[in-house]
Amino acid sequence: MLHTLIRYCTVAFALGFAVAACTADGGRQAPVAVMPASFGLYFLDEGPSAKLAYGQANSDNVGLMLECAKGSRLVKVTDVVRSSPAATLVLASSGKTSQLKTAVEPGPGASIFTASAPAATPALIGFRNSGKMDVSYAGLRYAIAAKPNERMGIEKFFAACDGART
Repeated sequence: MLHTLIRYCTVAFALGFAVAACTADGGRQAPVAVMPASFGLYFLDEGPSAKLAYGQANSDNVGLMLECAKGSRLVKVTDVVRSSPAATLVLASSGKTSQLKTAVEPGPGASIFTASAPAATPALIGFRNSGKMDVSYAGLRYAIAAKPNERMGIEKFFAACDGART
């Protein structure tokens, strides 16, 4: 069985993460980005703004970044382009899916998707409540699952966006 799965799996490494596409029968499946085990969620209070980064601690190796001006109730979402650019970034959490129109901007290395959404967007509310979210675009997807010690950072981020003191 394992040799059959290996035969139908492909893995590519780029930008410090793996992309795998596997099926048991050889059919096509959307590639799944396997983020490094060292990735986590980190809340950053930057005075007038707040950020929630999904990446490696104390580094620029970041996958998804949520940012807002405190009290604005508007979240800027950025992500590194790991496959071909797409016009839509899809966030899903707790059975709710939100499609965000993107712009692609050149970054210092790879290009970056940017999108904006109200903090009350269904997938963001689901993420705030569950600590889990799937991110997808251009046929690529990955999952974020907050560790118990990271859940407070998620709440601090959304509270800051809502205008509550953090």
